Amino acid sequence: MVTGTMGSPTTIRIHRVERLNAKAVRVTLDPGENKDLWPNIPGGYLTFCLPCGDPVMHRSYSLVQAPDAPLPQVVVKEVASGKGSAFINRHFKEGLELMAYPPKGRLYPSEWDDAPQHLVLFAGGTGITPLYSVLQHVIQVHPENEVTLFYGNRTFQDILLRQELESWGEHPRVIVRHVLSDGSLDDDLYNGRITESKTEKLWHSIQSSLPKKAIVCGPKGMRLAVLQGLGNCNVPAEHIRGEDFQHPPHLKDPLNSTCWITAKQNGNVIQFPYEPSEEELIDALMERGIQIASTCRGGVCGNCRATVTQGKARVEHSYSLTDDECRQGVVLCCQARPDTSDLHLEFKAGQ
Repeated sequence: MVTGTMGSPTTIRIHRVERLNAKAVRVTLDPGENKDLWPNIPGGYLTFCLPCGDPVMHRSYSLVQAPDAPLPQVVVKEVASGKGSAFINRHFKEGLELMAYPPKGRLYPSEWDDAPQHLVLFAGGTGITPLYSVLQHVIQVHPENEVTLFYGNRTFQDILLRQELESWGEHPRVIVRHVLSDGSLDDDLYNGRITESKTEKLWHSIQSSLPKKAIVCGPKGMRLAVLQGLGNCNVPAEHIRGEDFQHPPHLKDPLNSTCWITAKQNGNVIQFPYEPSEEELIDALMERGIQIASTCRGGVCGNCRATVTQGKARVEHSYSLTDDECRQGVVLCCQARPDTSDLHLEFKAGQ
């Protein structure tokens, strides 16, 4: 959670809402007469005062606009049990006025602009948003700077800002490499998750005469793996910056502590620590080998159903479940949030 003084909020108007995919929008904002209070901070974030709760809900999101863009922009992906992201995706319209705290940020050190560098960015999921801002800044601020981006997602369709990243990948001083855990890429180096060992290989794959520095932003497990991998490569601590893309920039309500998940499917059993604040349960399961033919992520298709055999979980929407199934402990993994520190799930044979 962001702590300390945030200053005072100002009125801001929604200038444009652009849908990027079924779960994400890009929002362009107009600060109006308060424009001088809204600097473009590389890797910075703003905080909305959302009128969707009592009291007003505060949620922060990373700035993504180019350094010379006239208006601030954020990209917001709707997540399960995310009231703020759901409100933005479903109710933000052109002309809407609301209160927001002007940008702040600490991810990118200003002293890194003092000399040419090769900046290596490790992003996971929504963690691309502050790093996209940093990428644009670094290339513009010095004519010799270089950037390599390693961006982890589950599938090609999950890539946020995909078209923008493809364009940047054509820049002579920018390399963009996607790392997909579904194994769909030709080069094994870019298949799978960004683990500690893969981080070492990715780091050593970079050819540059410039001093290398690194920034990592994404889910906690990925972030810790990258930091360990960079440590194994003897990257000096002062050349590494890392940030949880939720704390900051996202202000969150109190969250459940880490839950130990045990999942059984077709005779195979997996166990892993799961942090509800970091990723959705369905993504955590699929990333670790559970096969789920999920098609909706909204509690409708029912393909991600599992039976809770130990522990408890709450769900937001269970449209596809019958009353009997609910009484028997069946949950939808796209909607489930653990209520206990230990949760056992069993998937139907052949599912």
